[in-house]
Amino acid sequence: MGKQWSGGTWLALAFALLGLSLVSTYFAFISGFIFDPDDHPSSYYAARIPMHLGVMVVSVLVPALSAAASVFSILATPRKTLRIATSVIALLLALPAVWLCWVLGIAAIQQAIAFADHVPI
Repeated sequence: MGKQWSGGTWLALAFALLGLSLVSTYFAFISGFIFDPDDHPSSYYAARIPMHLGVMVVSVLVPALSAAASVFSILATPRKTLRIATSVIALLLALPAVWLCWVLGIAAIQQAIAFADHVPI
């Protein structure tokens, strides 16, 4: 059996993934941004639906992994108050990021579906 990760290692991973979640949230936002829907036919928007889904999955996964790493840090032994408190902060920062990426991804998918069905021309 291999060496277990310490609580500090899990906490460092949680904060590294939390930093990456800023990037994934940005990509979730720009993937769904459409400046002028008249620029493309409905087939273009239909073809982009799987891309929006993939971006949503990745953008939600990064802060969700950060939240999981912070939970592992909270549960790691030996228990240290400062590490646990910092891990709770990381968890409380990661959960809204999961929600925001989810909302942005669902909105992008719904918008692409709507434009694929009814392109405003």
